[in-house]
Amino acid sequence: MKLLLIIIFSWFLLSHEVYGAACCGSAFAAPNLIAGDEKARFSSTMSQTNIAIDNVDSRGVWRTQDDHQQINTLQLSGAHIFADRWQAGVSVPVISRSYLGETYSGVGDTALNVGYEYLVDWDYNPYRPKGLAYLQVTLPTGKSRFESDIGGVDSRGNGFWAIGIGSLLTKTLGAWDAFVLIDLHRSFDKNIQNDSFQGTLKPGYGANWGGGFGYSVKDLRLGTSLTWFYEDPVQLERDTINPGSHERFANASITASFMADEEWSGTLTYTDQTWFGAPINTSLGRIVSFQLARSWLR
Repeated sequence: MKLLLIIIFSWFLLSHEVYGAACCGSAFAAPNLIAGDEKARFSSTMSQTNIAIDNVDSRGVWRTQDDHQQINTLQLSGAHIFADRWQAGVSVPVISRSYLGETYSGVGDTALNVGYEYLVDWDYNPYRPKGLAYLQVTLPTGKSRFESDIGGVDSRGNGFWAIGIGSLLTKTLGAWDAFVLIDLHRSFDKNIQNDSFQGTLKPGYGANWGGGFGYSVKDLRLGTSLTWFYEDPVQLERDTINPGSHERFANASITASFMADEEWSGTLTYTDQTWFGAPINTSLGRIVSFQLARSWLR
């Protein structure tokens, strides 16, 4: 049971990071991976983001306004083992933004991934972690802030095709557990035309990296994590070239997971983007999320 709690925690942290940037949902979508002995898994995650800092500029200066956005997200995620060490996953978020009495809703960026377990735990080793590698493709089903005519309030994602690779390492020592995640991705050019801009958007590379640990007592697990996000500048190319500015921020999370049985589990988390990370070119929020998950064992 304790191992399943650790699996739940790793799954939640991965799926929860899909929209790390509070303002415009511009973080690269994280993968859905099965980190334990499950055959399949489906989860539904409800989250509410309250904007605390409306803008951090390219010099790192924090600014607030009298009125703040509120963002509600329903994320549906699933993954399935299709061979002994191979798996596939998908994640689809539905995002609703409210600001000054107006609400804007729609589908965010969709993530598809394939994972491979390259470090197995068939036999116990006190030092070797369990390792998963993945390849992910992000579909631009969400509207980016660059395509918005109202300052990004109705944005729901990056809006770029993207491909990424990464790795998740997990390790259990008694009642304690830990994980490390690293991800590198590349977004691709996009031509856009709206009331404020006509031209080509040229994004670049980005990365996510972080880790966390937790402690389990029977069917309850308490954990914490810290994940950093970085994105290259998005260059705006038309008659003149705007080089843009890179984006960075960090998510600090506190999580409680509970297993009702070997099939059903729930996870409650609080994430704060104002605590760490020396943020640049973003807004910062405080997020409360609840995930309900159903697992099928092998």
